[in-house]
Amino acid sequence: MVRPLKEASMNVDGRTLVVVADGRKARVFEEARLGGPLHERAEWLAELPEFEQGGGTSPGRVFDRMGHASHGVTSESPNDKGEREFLVGLVGQLDRIVQKHGFDDLALIAPPRALGVLREALPKGLERKLKTSDPHDRVAARAEEIAEALHAARRKSA
Repeated sequence: MVRPLKEASMNVDGRTLVVVADGRKARVFEEARLGGPLHERAEWLAELPEFEQGGGTSPGRVFDRMGHASHGVTSESPNDKGEREFLVGLVGQLDRIVQKHGFDDLALIAPPRALGVLREALPKGLERKLKTSDPHDRVAARAEEIAEALHAARRKSA
């Protein structure tokens, strides 16, 4: 007996919100049917604030009073802070999009660090809808390339 891919456990006729992001930019696509074409919905991110570099200087160093050792301060750099804030804000916008437009599934495509921040920030409702993720930077890719990467990620997780 031939078993279909994991897609059988997904809602084939369900709508998927496909999010492609890095720490500074984001794009969202609607996939009306599993494996169908992607339609970019830039207007859904119109309210998303743009990336802003955090203020201040980079983390300093702490020197031991005795001896020659120094230790880096573990606080995040202004750039990392700005990216994290952008991604957390994006998750808030995604939650509103899913509620307003009634998406069944969520797919995240982002570089590993950004993907980790996105996953960590997902509220439980969005976390349950997350079916696919792809740890690559594809924010500048064409819709067709993103669709191919999404399909490959789904096959890989099957």
